[in-house]
Amino acid sequence: MKYIKSLAVAALALAATSCDMGDFGDINANPNKPSTAYTNMLFTYSAQWVRNFTMNGSTYDPWMQLRTGYLSESKNNQYGGLTSTSTFGTASYYYYYIKNLNTIIALNSDEATKNEVYVTSFGDNANQIAASRTLRAFYFMTLTDILGPLPYSEAFKGESEGIWSPKYDSQESIYAALDADLVEAYSQFNENASLSKADILYNGDINKWKKFNASLRMMMAIKMKDVDPTNGQARFAKAYADGGMTEVEDGFHYTFDASNADYSSWMYYVGNANYAAANQNFVPNAFIVNALKEYNDPRMFSYFTLDGYKGKVEGNPADVNAYKGVPFGFETNTEVIAAAEGCASVNATYCEAGATYGLITTARTKLVEAEAAVLGWIDADPKALYEAGIKASFDFQATYHTDVTKIGGETCVDDYLASEKIALSSDKETALKQIVMQRFLAGFMTDAIESWSDWRRYNVPEMPMTTWQIQQGNVAYPYRLTYDPTEEETNEDNVNAAISEWLGGEDGLWSRVWWDVADNH
Repeated sequence: MKYIKSLAVAALALAATSCDMGDFGDINANPNKPSTAYTNMLFTYSAQWVRNFTMNGSTYDPWMQLRTGYLSESKNNQYGGLTSTSTFGTASYYYYYIKNLNTIIALNSDEATKNEVYVTSFGDNANQIAASRTLRAFYFMTLTDILGPLPYSEAFKGESEGIWSPKYDSQESIYAALDADLVEAYSQFNENASLSKADILYNGDINKWKKFNASLRMMMAIKMKDVDPTNGQARFAKAYADGGMTEVEDGFHYTFDASNADYSSWMYYVGNANYAAANQNFVPNAFIVNALKEYNDPRMFSYFTLDGYKGKVEGNPADVNAYKGVPFGFETNTEVIAAAEGCASVNATYCEAGATYGLITTARTKLVEAEAAVLGWIDADPKALYEAGIKASFDFQATYHTDVTKIGGETCVDDYLASEKIALSSDKETALKQIVMQRFLAGFMTDAIESWSDWRRYNVPEMPMTTWQIQQGNVAYPYRLTYDPTEEETNEDNVNAAISEWLGGEDGLWSRVWWDVADNH
């Protein structure tokens, strides 16, 4: 895979810099380098960056895990003030990851190129287009959930139409366009054909791509509950009828290549005492640890280990009360270090070669379907979907991390579901919060941006700020990130227009994206 990724980067560079050699023929052509971007290489390169949305080890700031109550700091206070990471740049996504997908779509759509070996080697034309459209929609959905308005309708029209400063579209219009594009892509998939192993996400399995496509549409539709329930319900019902994820392996996962440098840095930052070289700057957050204790949740044993921050922690590894998390947001390094004394560590399975992380899991999909069922958006049993989502979470851990039944016993999942605190309430509002809490409990090191979206919609889990965080002027945990300064410098008028029209006049951390209207923080 390392070879494929290296070629992808080279192919991308060639695609971006290629020119007509004119009368000089091939005198300057290097016969040892490909002259055309192969679609399989372009896809692999774009696909590997989905990991940005569940971890961010390469830049030493896993903000999406820190701000959703999953990780905390162990040695110093760099990020506890909540505002140290405030901007989010989209340049790489537009210039490389999404542009690659657009190139794949164009090459497979053009009669002059669709049958060339640099295209067909990746697989069926229709499947290349449909998978690229689906992955592109995932990128756009996540980016707009982070920032709000983005260039969409006029993006990528510089060369074709001379639009070098694209307008920013509202999140509402982006969501509508993405849903329509995904519906078309769903109908394009050809289950009688496949893609090559350059598809590092689903290994060419078109049935899984279709389930991901439908699940992605449900992720967007459910967020429309408070702003456009009519269209939200219609879009959700269509996606649900098409069929979302059912088996754990259907999930939208990223599995690390052990040779990838980002894997090494991630292990270094969160690795536990089993790794002699681990720096272990990040440890379990008290929010997730305390929630697991409250629910007597055996997933504690899969997420964390008592091979702690400073060595083995005393206690029974099968007792949830033996585990300690660290609050996030102390003022001084001394306070951070003191709080981390005796804390647990992230389990080794998250830090080893070939570790698998979820982006959108089957557990989340089922629990989103459960929310829709409680709302009356689909004709389905909320309890059955709710329990299926919880079981899928346990199964995800057993498949990719630690099987909790080996610690909690064969019946631990059934016992968990039977407990009074877990059983789904008949009261609508209570049931909705139970469902969202289960998405939080299932979401450790997975679904990070989606977990953040849940918190913005429901304030579940409740994450009260520390005294010091309040003193820093924080209104709450941030509702969004702000535009990178380079975007304002290069497209100032359109950025300012978007801020004025859709963000209440302020490009701030507590401005709200379109679907975030809940006054519950």
